[in-house]
Amino acid sequence: MNQHDLKAIRDRVLARMARDHYAGADPFDGLESPLFQASGLGRFRFARLCWLQAVKRGPRVLRLLAMIPPSVNPKTLALLNGAAGGVKFRDFRDQLLTLQNPVGGWGYPFEWQARAFHAKRRQSNAIVTSFVLDALITDGLGREHPALIQAADFIENRLWRDGYFAYFDHDSAEIHNASLWAAFALNRVRPGHSKSELAVRRVIAAQRTDGSWAYGTRHHHGFIDGFHTGYILDLLDRFRNTGMTGLGDAITRGWAFYRAQCFDDQGIPRSFAGKGGYLDAHAVAQAMAGLCRFGDVDGAVYVANWACKNLFDPSRDVFFAGTGRFGKDQQNYMRWTQAWMVWGLSIVIEKMSMKHSNQITFDPKSPLTFAHPDPDRVAKEDALRALDEDSFRGLYAVTRAAATQAKASGEMEVLYGLTRGMKTLQRMAGDRGILLAARPLVAPR
Repeated sequence: MNQHDLKAIRDRVLARMARDHYAGADPFDGLESPLFQASGLGRFRFARLCWLQAVKRGPRVLRLLAMIPPSVNPKTLALLNGAAGGVKFRDFRDQLLTLQNPVGGWGYPFEWQARAFHAKRRQSNAIVTSFVLDALITDGLGREHPALIQAADFIENRLWRDGYFAYFDHDSAEIHNASLWAAFALNRVRPGHSKSELAVRRVIAAQRTDGSWAYGTRHHHGFIDGFHTGYILDLLDRFRNTGMTGLGDAITRGWAFYRAQCFDDQGIPRSFAGKGGYLDAHAVAQAMAGLCRFGDVDGAVYVANWACKNLFDPSRDVFFAGTGRFGKDQQNYMRWTQAWMVWGLSIVIEKMSMKHSNQITFDPKSPLTFAHPDPDRVAKEDALRALDEDSFRGLYAVTRAAATQAKASGEMEVLYGLTRGMKTLQRMAGDRGILLAARPLVAPR
């Protein structure tokens, strides 16, 4: 499929979401069933947990019989309003502001029972609050806006524990991606906040020797899944882009693990590291965005094409919730599937447009530097190939001079990026038959 085909499918799903007024089902909304509520079993934790899992994992007919009403999820609106590096489709600012809770956060529009905690309907939590805050700031809402100040206060004062941010203010479960999201959201309102940096360092310390992160610290949090690993890598890169140092090694090792264990041999994402079986569309969406962020646009396009061929249901204009050995999962989840797939596809489509338009240009007086990994590497290399030989040589000279200065001043993080720039120029010079006599100063990390 080409860019036009991907966009056509994305727009069909988005139009269906609009026709449904962005309200729909969720994998975790089973407790909203009026039949279950009338049974009186909602008083018991074990009954809540079993019923929620039965609705989530059972056939579609069970959900229909349970008469669970559709709901509008703030996270759905946030994803369509540009959260998490996405593309803005609609202006949901006013609606999101009206959904803010008195304590300052945002929550899911359903009661929810997990093994570690029980959440009330609309109870504020780290993830929804962070996504909405990110969307509002991306949309242009100033940091001084009362809603953002109140949200930052909620994160800083009610979610903070000893070195990390909790998912809920009434619980202390440590979930790495949630803590990192809260840290990033707080840092967006209050840049350079010490609690944000402490939380980041704690997540880095929790990285395993193979580069992975468990979901959390409790005994039942030992699993490693693709989309939460993707969350962590994206957020660490976003922190790095704010100027936070010392993140490169963790990102490099995490990315190597993610690519090796969270994709199969054909380049298709996995829901759980190193395991086949059921593939959740959420993992597919996050994979598309992560591949784009770290420079593998071609890989992201490949996943997008696979998803549109294997997960799109043209009879309903929705994406299947997933696929596994029993076939397609027919459930239509508004937040968990449709919003995420529209979000991921849109990032791929946008990156394809940037690649085709060759928007990156080089100032002959500015040295070439690369992050590791660099989300714009593909576009940068395309632009380098278009340079004439004199400009190419001049860029190398400027980059080498900057690297010499960085080495003399001990600016090692700067030096590493410049060295990667020189290595790239040398490699491409060889491809083009351009002789560059100077050698790099150090080997890149």
